[in-house]
Amino acid sequence: MRIPSSYADGYEAARAVETRLADDFIRHTTIGDPLADRVVEDLAATCSPEEVHPLIASALRDPLQLPDGLPDSLRELVNEVSAIPDWYDPTLAQAATRGFIRNSNIIPAALAGAAIVEGFSTLISKSFRIRGRITQNGVRRLRQNLLHLADQYLPGGMEPGGDGWRLTLRIRLVHAQSRMLLKDSDEWDAAAHGLPISAANILLASTTFSARLLQHARRLGAKFSDMEWEGYVHVWRYTAWIMGVPEAILFEDYDEARRRFEIGMLCEPPPDDDAIIMANSIVNSAPLLLGVKDPKERRPFATFIYQVCRELVGDELADQFLFPPSRRIPQVPLLWLKHRLRRVALERIPGFHRLDSGYDYMEMLDISNVGDFEQSYSLPTTVHDEASRPW
Repeated sequence: MRIPSSYADGYEAARAVETRLADDFIRHTTIGDPLADRVVEDLAATCSPEEVHPLIASALRDPLQLPDGLPDSLRELVNEVSAIPDWYDPTLAQAATRGFIRNSNIIPAALAGAAIVEGFSTLISKSFRIRGRITQNGVRRLRQNLLHLADQYLPGGMEPGGDGWRLTLRIRLVHAQSRMLLKDSDEWDAAAHGLPISAANILLASTTFSARLLQHARRLGAKFSDMEWEGYVHVWRYTAWIMGVPEAILFEDYDEARRRFEIGMLCEPPPDDDAIIMANSIVNSAPLLLGVKDPKERRPFATFIYQVCRELVGDELADQFLFPPSRRIPQVPLLWLKHRLRRVALERIPGFHRLDSGYDYMEMLDISNVGDFEQSYSLPTTVHDEASRPW
């Protein structure tokens, strides 16, 4: 097994905790997504950039009746992810939808204020920074993540042909295209970092947005039943499978997702300059996401988000990200109390919902609107995003 040098120290520490999971993770730092990689190579060889969108759109419009003229690799990919695995449980998915909608005022905060920031503490940040995707489009990235979450947990969203299913496949192909562009770039050091956007990267991101996000949401006051809690991770298990995470390392439930997150983070090197850039870009984009554009209003709001993020991810990681120092009054316990009191009032005070101006599910859908993104299956054409055709 080849061990990329950046992971060497972390891998040794992780093996001392749980050898099998550490071996799984490191083995997949040099593995991409063979089928999706073949799709983008075939598209590059047979299509002009202008032809990519209509071709993919035609394949995903009705996955059970694929049109003629598709590359064999694209046909194989769509057929593979149209066969729902035996382990997928619609009852758990329905429970996840209930929990997601009920906590839709908290989950976006857990995402933007902690989970996505932790995600960029890993080497996946290097892929995004080289391409320039986040530093120039932090708000768009947050909207895309929110849109993906909303589509995942809508009823029927992850069924073949559903909005979440199609969006997940789009993300998978964008990852494959980015991997193809990056791996041949002079800016990517394969000996040190393994494969860009590797299977290990996608596994770790999936555990971050499932088990880890749930932990943050609970600290902020989210309330899930046991079935909703497991259902939330179950939907992400299915999403990760569609996204190309190999079944050999795919988590089965919350406990395994949490453990794979912990071991994966142990394997990762400390955050470098790329991770610092990406994490701070995300935090500073959050006020813009919520429509706070006046610099005088943005600064205190960003300061508040930095404080919440520091409390959620911990001082060690926050210091590595060069976040501002902690303020005297902790904010997370106050947010927990605020959200729990709101929930009690909604459940027990007749008519309170008419007076409540709190953030809700429909508002989350509104701020996650990214316009043409939802309909576009175009792929990036250059390593650096500013030089790419629109996608």
